[in-house]
Amino acid sequence: MGNYLRSWFEPSAFSPHGFCLLWEPGLIWLHAVSDALVAVAYFSIPVALIAFLRRRRDFEFPQTGWLFAGFILLCGLTHMMGVVTLWQPWYWLEGLVKAATAIVSLLTAIVLWPLIPKALSLPSPSSMRDANDRLAREVEQKNALVRALEVREAELKELTASLERRVMERTESIAQINRRFDAALSAADVTVFTQDEKLAYTWISKPELGLTVEEIIGRTDEELMGDAALPIVAVKRRVLATGKPERMEAKANGQWWQMSIEKLHDAPGIICGAIEITSRKRDEARIRFLFDEVKHRVGNLLAIAQAILRQTAASCETVDEVVERFGLRLRALGGSHQLLVREGPRSANLREVIESQLGHHEASRFIIEGPEVRLDDAAVLHIGMALHELATNAVKFGALSVPGGMIRISWTEEDGQCTLRWREMGGPPVRPANRRGFGREVIEWAAAQAVNGEVSLDFPPEGLRWELRFPLKERKLAEDGVAHSAG
Repeated sequence: MGNYLRSWFEPSAFSPHGFCLLWEPGLIWLHAVSDALVAVAYFSIPVALIAFLRRRRDFEFPQTGWLFAGFILLCGLTHMMGVVTLWQPWYWLEGLVKAATAIVSLLTAIVLWPLIPKALSLPSPSSMRDANDRLAREVEQKNALVRALEVREAELKELTASLERRVMERTESIAQINRRFDAALSAADVTVFTQDEKLAYTWISKPELGLTVEEIIGRTDEELMGDAALPIVAVKRRVLATGKPERMEAKANGQWWQMSIEKLHDAPGIICGAIEITSRKRDEARIRFLFDEVKHRVGNLLAIAQAILRQTAASCETVDEVVERFGLRLRALGGSHQLLVREGPRSANLREVIESQLGHHEASRFIIEGPEVRLDDAAVLHIGMALHELATNAVKFGALSVPGGMIRISWTEEDGQCTLRWREMGGPPVRPANRRGFGREVIEWAAAQAVNGEVSLDFPPEGLRWELRFPLKERKLAEDGVAHSAG
């Protein structure tokens, strides 16, 4: 029984559909042509749908359109299979195509029914025409309103131009008055300005501090000068609180000013007059500096002279010897001091110090070489004394005691450090001294202590060698801070 049922499904058991039509030519061609024409129609419809969907990207229901195209395409394919099975018994393939057509048809039906309410809600062509007519009327009304506004705008522009001309005339008149006023203030070299109760600038005759009027108006002293304005602000607030005028001297952004501050009588705030006195303050600071420098140098000079006298006397046996040695050392000290007085607040350079101490010796006996190096006061005095003692020792015992002796003095400067070298050549054989006198103390100890440096002293037989290494210093001219007085 099972074999019999299976024989029904064997491919050999099937016959072409034309066999069922008794192979009648007219009947077969009727079925074949009809199915072929239907298939061609079905194939053209999805092509048209696909072309429509590709061009109309804004179509409301694109998924439904694609389902319809697939459904119709499969229907056409089903009819084509009807033509094929007239001569070939490919019924399994025909069944699969029909099954696919059935599935896509069912999906299309499922998707189509929910879309019916949405499609019905879309506006009809007549309602769209009515809406377009209403929009056209509204656009025309708005265009009329715009034209009316343009007319009104033209009238307002004309009125604005008239007002601007009047304002310009008034502004020019005020500007002329201000120019005359500014010219008078400029001739007097006075800056006048007003500030409100919060000390914000409301007017200024001529701007200072490298700022324009626009950069000053509306801002406070703290905003313009930072912490440097605090002493000035304190005096201005006191004038606002007491109503009593005050005078003061103040420094702002590197400039000194003499200010007169009074409270306004017709409005809340203050009015100030300011005169720049930077040159005067600089001269005063320079005078104070020079006065202090003179006191300092005189004190140092007296202290050094006293120490030289005490040390000279301790190492001499007679009064005449004391007088002679002290006189020579005092002249050496005077030579260095003359450099300081001549240079004023600037320090002398190392070459000048060397020449001031060795100038009375024969120049051909010295080789002097080195870069430009500036010295502070202590270095000028003590290095000068050390060079004097070295030269005195060379005259008595070293290279300058014989005709062919030479002395090389050289120095270098690197990273703020200076190295000064004294080399004797061609003199008698050198032997270290057994006694330490004042000269040895100056050469080895005093010079190094004065310049915060280090000294090395060697006595090779070919000639004495002395080397001083010390840091270079810079001098600056200081200025005062802020001073004021009530007036």
